[in-house]
Amino acid sequence: SMSMHASASLTFSRMPRIRIGRACGARSQSLSKHSYNRVRVGASVNPGQVLESGDNVVLMGVLDPIGREILSQLQEENKYDVGTLLNSGSMSPFKSRFQSVNAVDASDVENAIELLHNASAVIMAFEKPADTGTLRYLLGHAAEGSTPLKRFILLSRTGISRRGNFGAAFFKNLIGRDLDKYADLEELLQKGADALKVDFTVVRTGKLRLGPDSFNNPDLLAVAEEQLFETKFKAVELPSDDEKDGDSSRADVSEAIVEALTRPTTANKIFSVLNAEGKEKGSWDNLFKSI
Repeated sequence: SMSMHASASLTFSRMPRIRIGRACGARSQSLSKHSYNRVRVGASVNPGQVLESGDNVVLMGVLDPIGREILSQLQEENKYDVGTLLNSGSMSPFKSRFQSVNAVDASDVENAIELLHNASAVIMAFEKPADTGTLRYLLGHAAEGSTPLKRFILLSRTGISRRGNFGAAFFKNLIGRDLDKYADLEELLQKGADALKVDFTVVRTGKLRLGPDSFNNPDLLAVAEEQLFETKFKAVELPSDDEKDGDSSRADVSEAIVEALTRPTTANKIFSVLNAEGKEKGSWDNLFKSI
């Protein structure tokens, strides 16, 4: 099987600078040494633009279980051209398995930047928080100049707004400071999206369950727990507040992300995808009414 979490440690060269804040009363835009110096005619000039058939989607995190789940849903829909950036060592095993994905070596600067320049959506879906430099690189190049970028989606975690309180989120954040890192990513995305006139969506999850490898586990008790979760917790909630934690099925999170691409109401929103006890999920139309 493909190595997990290898994709979160991508190394990029030629990092764009996102200048955040007001310049001469106008919204500033991304500046790097090959910035186009053109005002971006982008999504949040006209907020809530949605993806259409044939649009390019750049999916980051394709080596992680959640990324593979999103990829399989995008391939099932067969509406978009999907691309990704990978480290050199992952290129050949990935390309032999997923021929239809436009996989570009992240160290191939010109082609990496071209992939981002042509993206209508970027989905950053690593299972561990990437550093803010990765987000800066992806958002900066995808939104620089006159690009077709309509949406930037970030996978994040529940508990961010509660991590300072003494409770479950506080303890969850003690090891590795993951919630602090996700909070930094969310803040940079919101400020960067505002400065660059791009729509964003943040999708938070609880503990991720039911991935592509869930039932290949030699630990039979763990497999039984996953089967029980799959049977009992089919209902889905999309809370906009950050009041509770829970478990999130990777399939439901992936579906919510793919659905968000075509829903204007998900632009510039933060919501969680949590599973709840129940026999069925309900329609996405009804679920998205809550955000």
